[in-house]
Amino acid sequence: MNKFKFIIGFLVLPWVAKSQIVNIDKSDTADYTNELKDSFSFNTGLEIDKQKTTLVDATNTAEMSLQKYKELFLAAASYRFTYNGPEDILNAGFIHLRYRHNYKNTWQPEAFTQYQWDNKRGLMHRALGGANIRYNFWKGDHFDFNAGIGAFYEDEKWNFTAVETAKLPLDQTPVERQYIKLNSYIRFDWKPDTRNDITFNIFMQTRPNIFKPRIAPHIQWDISAGKHIGFSISFSGLYDTAPVVPISNFYYTFSNSIRLKF
Repeated sequence: MNKFKFIIGFLVLPWVAKSQIVNIDKSDTADYTNELKDSFSFNTGLEIDKQKTTLVDATNTAEMSLQKYKELFLAAASYRFTYNGPEDILNAGFIHLRYRHNYKNTWQPEAFTQYQWDNKRGLMHRALGGANIRYNFWKGDHFDFNAGIGAFYEDEKWNFTAVETAKLPLDQTPVERQYIKLNSYIRFDWKPDTRNDITFNIFMQTRPNIFKPRIAPHIQWDISAGKHIGFSISFSGLYDTAPVVPISNFYYTFSNSIRLKF
């Protein structure tokens, strides 16, 4: 069964975007164990998306975790699409991988890599890789509070699909940027009971020599309706003080979805 879930996870992974800064995290208060533990969940639902226009679209997201003793591996992938006959209105997604060592310690290292795209916003690709140092302020059965700081290398390429006509430049060649950036976040997770889990994150990313940050809040409420099924309500936002192309500074996604866990 463990091998089956592992294979399914990686089959789904290439097809699995919410905010441009991706939220992926996991809370676990169990003791370290040498036995391999895994989990897999799949969300599918309806989203209302506001940028240049308002769209109603479908999203499928898969999340997987593997842990053994002091090692924790997390993977998430998402694929969003909206079609209007032959027209591909929205095609967006991401793949995110994260690894933690000594993940129950007060201090812990974490490495991550990510690839994403979003044709409606003009994001042709965004690829990055980096590492953080994470600090657990508090970790208990009902409440977690932690933060992280680190750096990453980013390569992104944008076109002018989402730019308003009045703001279009004469030269509309896609713009590509490569930067080293600082990354920081804080995270709260509250489990009032066994059926409810409420998580709040806020991320900030900026170049070390120029303070023009991307700030991304995320809040999610997971409601369990049984051992293998539940519901999720989430809001993800992004405020970019200096977009690569002249699109709106603020972008958000609000979603409701059915959650399946194995």
